[in-house]
Amino acid sequence: MFAEVLAEVRGHHRGLAGYLEAVADKPLRFDGDNANQQSSWNHETLGYLELLAPSEPWINSGLRTRFVEAILQRWQARLKGMAPYQAQGYRLYVYESLALTVSAVAETKGGFPYPGQPRFVDHPRDVARLFHGGGLFERSELVPATPKEVLAAVEKHNGSISKPTAQALGLQVGDLRKWIEFLGLADQVNALRKRNKRRPAQFRSEEQMPEHSYHIYERRLPAGY
Repeated sequence: MFAEVLAEVRGHHRGLAGYLEAVADKPLRFDGDNANQQSSWNHETLGYLELLAPSEPWINSGLRTRFVEAILQRWQARLKGMAPYQAQGYRLYVYESLALTVSAVAETKGGFPYPGQPRFVDHPRDVARLFHGGGLFERSELVPATPKEVLAAVEKHNGSISKPTAQALGLQVGDLRKWIEFLGLADQVNALRKRNKRRPAQFRSEEQMPEHSYHIYERRLPAGY
């Protein structure tokens, strides 16, 4: 499958084909027993795929699905040559972030490695279809307003994050605040407020934000699979 998907992508965009190869062959680490740490080493957010999507109409849900399945297939073959193969096995993931994200961890006593509220799905396409159209930081179901749009609206409204600014973005006031927090724009928004002689707005830090819900596909590979 990998060769077929690589050829398909190369026929459209040689740079993206090189990116697919690089992700599929990236170094993978499974040191220690902390699966979340392993994921931080091994995960890849497919930002380049989503950056191209707005100008490449062939990048649709089907292509996204084949793209991540090709990566998982290559990883699954490569993992047979690594230490956890015989004794532990692995878990492969495709999950929802600002772009499709893939990751691999060894099986550990800790089990599922991620915090938050996972919504497990049956197939990678169930995650891939969330990214129909749009692209990284483009408007979609997951991205109601881009960082550039948020800052432009706040600047246009003289640093205000009240109802007129939210309405300009098609958001409720509470959702605007949450989106500013999620995008990490608090400092930039407060700089605009200071420029307009407004008091700093109080935003939650990452540690204070509630656990988020996200869609995730899990493939468990037993030892010696």
